[in-house]
Amino acid sequence: MDAFRMVEDFPGQFKRLECESLDPQGYRGVVFSGMGGSGIVGDFMRLFVKADVPLLSVRGYQLPPFVGEGWLVVCTSYSGNTEETISTLEEALKRGAGAVCVSSGGKLKEIAQRERLRHLPLPEGYPPRYALGFMLSALMSLFGMGEEAERLGEHLREKKEGIKERARELSDTMFTYLPVVYGTPLTEPVAFRWKTQVNENSKTLCYNAFLPEMHHNEVVGLDNSQIRNLCSFALLYDPEDHPRVIKRVEITEHIFRELGVVLKTLKGEGKDLKERLLYLTYLGDWVSLYLAGVYRQDPLPVSVIDFIKKSLS
Repeated sequence: MDAFRMVEDFPGQFKRLECESLDPQGYRGVVFSGMGGSGIVGDFMRLFVKADVPLLSVRGYQLPPFVGEGWLVVCTSYSGNTEETISTLEEALKRGAGAVCVSSGGKLKEIAQRERLRHLPLPEGYPPRYALGFMLSALMSLFGMGEEAERLGEHLREKKEGIKERARELSDTMFTYLPVVYGTPLTEPVAFRWKTQVNENSKTLCYNAFLPEMHHNEVVGLDNSQIRNLCSFALLYDPEDHPRVIKRVEITEHIFRELGVVLKTLKGEGKDLKERLLYLTYLGDWVSLYLAGVYRQDPLPVSVIDFIKKSLS
């Protein structure tokens, strides 16, 4: 499947999944478990779900020690064979926690059928990082936000051409530089998504730092002009971020101006947080593809990841 075609069709992935919705208030807390392109879904859901219970996004083999009976663990693995996610599912079952599985098949589906768990199916045939819309729509539908998922798709379709134009401009400024993508508490999942998409699609390094933490360390590193001149900087934020975070965005812009370094400060377009975050996400996906083009890289293969999985099998 062609990478550009999959990203072009990304807005069409946002469809309501017909399933009985869950009330997070009926649990002591909810854990979203996943890795890579599947793990980012939990980071978004932690922001999207409104509840007075803990909402956690977990990557890795283990659940926090306090997760057990009365908790819900939502395990998302596009392939259904991600070993870390399978490990957290098995641990959840041993501890008596409730579980929901989301996958296109694989062992996760097998376990769900064996243990009589709810399984939300995903369309087959996509690399996980290109199936974000399917996975996010499934989880949004699970928590009663199916109509909102469809609205996100409509919003992205309306904004797509403008997003592509802006992405091409941004990729030109990042070419031959190390992209550095800063985020805020509300845009952190998107900034991380930018990093991973540039890594996998563009086949180049990229790294993140986040406000307010970066004001306690990262900014000092900017004093080294030899290194900072090798980088291209972007800062993603949202108007709903804490007022003190917004103030820190302004201070960061001032610091960069004083250094004579360009900082591209970006916020999403949309009438609510979900629309704005998905706008920025789609922008980053296109940036990574255009960068792949100028670097003459095929966005699809991830041979090093395949080697690691083979070595672990």
